[in-house]
Amino acid sequence: MAEQQSSPEQAPTPGPQSLAKHAQGSIHRDPFIRAFLDKTPKDIAESFTDAQLLQLKLMFGTRAKAQHAVDFRPIIGGFGWNYYLVFLFGRNRRELTRAEQRAASAGRVVALLVGSFVLFSIVITSLYLLKSFLGIDLLPNFSLGLWSWLNS
Repeated sequence: MAEQQSSPEQAPTPGPQSLAKHAQGSIHRDPFIRAFLDKTPKDIAESFTDAQLLQLKLMFGTRAKAQHAVDFRPIIGGFGWNYYLVFLFGRNRRELTRAEQRAASAGRVVALLVGSFVLFSIVITSLYLLKSFLGIDLLPNFSLGLWSWLNS
């Protein structure tokens, strides 16, 4: 069988070896890796393997690309001073430290208590208005005045 020679205008189809070689060098073309290596001393930057660079990108490179449901970043200031305010809201995909877990649990308890109080207040007010609408007088000569205020 004769081997086929590839002409200059016909590129050979990439095989597994050429894909592996291409993928191996592609980490150095990544913008995060290039910026990281530019800030690193040259002798240290040359000592990183592709696997180490890929792990660095996985650990630190994705932070800037996080998507949030709400991403509000106004700048406040003037006359030579500037402050920034960042409000982010979205699903937390990070691993929480023990202190963050305690704070999250405390936040859930506070939210549950506030929500319960609001719900209880709405139910009591609704029952009071229903009682007043039906003309039921539980305490003679006493009224909160809510029903008469709504009727006026």
